[in-house]
Amino acid sequence: MFWKKKPFPEILLLLLISAVVYLPYIGSLTYYKDDWYYIYDGMIGGAKVFHEMFRIDRPARGFFFEWYFLLFGANPLPWHLGAFIWRALSAAGALWIFNILWSRGRKFAFLVALLFAIYPGYFWWISAIEYQPMIASLALQVFSIAFTLKAIQSQNRMEQAAYAIGSVLTGWIYIALVDYAIGMEAFRFLCAFLLVNRDFQGGTWNRLWSTLKVWAWTLLIPLGFMLWRTFFFTNERKATDIGGQLSVFIGNPVATVVDWSFQLYNSLLNLSVLAWINQFPAFVQAMRLRDIAIGLLLVVVVIMLVAFIERQIKLLAESKNVDGDQDQVTKEALALGGLGMIFGVLPVIMANRYVNITGFSHYGLPASLAAAVFMAGVVEIISLQRVRSVMLYVVIAFAALSHFGIATNAVAEERALQKFWWQVSWRVPALREGTTLVIYYPLPGMGDGGYGLMEAANVIYFPGPTGQIPVQYPLAGLTLNSETLPDILSGSLYKETQYRSHVVDFDYRNLLVISQPTLNSCVHVLDAKQPLISTHDPVDVALAAPSSKIENVLVDVKPASPPEDIFGREPEHGWCFYFEKADLSAQSGSWDDVARLGAEAIQLDLSPEDRSEWLPFLKAYAITGQADQLKLTAKRVIGDKSLRVQSCEMLTSIEEPLSPEVQEVIAVEYCKTAVE
Repeated sequence: MFWKKKPFPEILLLLLISAVVYLPYIGSLTYYKDDWYYIYDGMIGGAKVFHEMFRIDRPARGFFFEWYFLLFGANPLPWHLGAFIWRALSAAGALWIFNILWSRGRKFAFLVALLFAIYPGYFWWISAIEYQPMIASLALQVFSIAFTLKAIQSQNRMEQAAYAIGSVLTGWIYIALVDYAIGMEAFRFLCAFLLVNRDFQGGTWNRLWSTLKVWAWTLLIPLGFMLWRTFFFTNERKATDIGGQLSVFIGNPVATVVDWSFQLYNSLLNLSVLAWINQFPAFVQAMRLRDIAIGLLLVVVVIMLVAFIERQIKLLAESKNVDGDQDQVTKEALALGGLGMIFGVLPVIMANRYVNITGFSHYGLPASLAAAVFMAGVVEIISLQRVRSVMLYVVIAFAALSHFGIATNAVAEERALQKFWWQVSWRVPALREGTTLVIYYPLPGMGDGGYGLMEAANVIYFPGPTGQIPVQYPLAGLTLNSETLPDILSGSLYKETQYRSHVVDFDYRNLLVISQPTLNSCVHVLDAKQPLISTHDPVDVALAAPSSKIENVLVDVKPASPPEDIFGREPEHGWCFYFEKADLSAQSGSWDDVARLGAEAIQLDLSPEDRSEWLPFLKAYAITGQADQLKLTAKRVIGDKSLRVQSCEMLTSIEEPLSPEVQEVIAVEYCKTAVE
């Protein structure tokens, strides 16, 4: 019978549940946050650029990314599939570990592996490029520990040697990719202790000695890495320099220990408890009802699958009369999970970092294996079977919904960014090299202080590889906010910034301000002489607008087009298409084309959500003498007082001679109303 072939049914169900949790948006996820600069640097500098990117702190990642980029290039889908495969492999490896440790607790081993597979405390799985080596490191970490246990367990010397070699090699690689994961070597020892002393009756010291004798060879892993790191590698990054971090302790040991203790407490709280709770409201509450309904449906599917396999394992256990000491297993799980988390995050804390469930969730990823064991032990403490089952299903439901919420919100942000840049491409055929873009995005968090906006622009307008390392960005980018505004207003700053594998020149004397006031607005490329300011724009946009040089938009060139595998298919030609094309024609002074585009949009029954977008059409109607259309459009504008004032100022400042009919419409319909 298939179910008797342990552990293949559990692996199949783990893969299926992981697919339900992680893959609903696999075709929609693209680049998230810093993924952009990884890809653009690779596009321009070639696969070798990643060695430059990581030579200062983690050179193993340079090889990792080189191979990946040679295989997948800039297409985001294979990167996301790769991250899922690593995640699935780590879950299968975890099941292997727990089946070895608790060979008579098949159900418990599966549940621990399941909680590890869907652990919600790791947020950055949606950033499949930047964090690819971290999820790969996790899988290698898990298999390295499994190989160790098999080497201890095996009675065949050839098998022992093979497993030992596999354990050491995967151990070196996982730590080389993620150095702070070295704390999980304590988890390896704890697993060995449980395995070796399963039926051992001696005292504590005898138990430790028996473990040390079979485990000592695994010291090759951390000691080998530390030997290389200390004597053969020159670390150029302070944040990952061991001596530099310990100097903080040496300089003020008491304050540092207090701070470490506080951060250890917070990190363990985030890793063990808040990871399962706080991700849920933070993301699910922001979702639409339709998305929540889909998420709940997926949760039902996951719970049904879990209930199904629990039932099958229970029936098989009853038929074989297998019943391990669950109380002992629970105690072991709590001890293994608790101590594993503590030692797992200690390197992070001693590097003066900490674990949370959002920005720094990756610091807890290696210890998520221990966190899953601990949570399984917490659930098993509950004595009443029904209450325990409800608790388990709630934990699983929260984890599944959290991941669905994370992906839903990431896709919403990525789609907003894609639409933004498609609209920019309609409006801006090309950009002058050396331009510094100042961008106001419609969603908070988009742009990340410049990264993710300058790369997107460079991907569109300067995609050609140069082979230059470090990569020189033709375009710089700034997020418009209170931090960047003072330098923008000063207009005199010039600074060259190098980060890892690229160089960016921020020229505050040569800016182009671009704003999308809301998700329902179109993208506005501002002209300092007569900027289009929406009532939905923050005041920062109005303050920065006089610094915007529209001549950085090149008009008489072949227009660039965003690559579909990165930016998705071109959106349908709705109002924003006609607005962007009209605004481009207005920049060229082609007012007949502006009026024609307006007529086409009206004929298609299109109109803006943001009424400020009528302004270029108003000017076109005035210059081309279409007094009737100018009067008719006034009804769409005069309801907004600030927009009436802006319209009046724009129309009365037209230098071209206007017909008497047009002048009368301006005076009566726009300026008189504006004065009132």
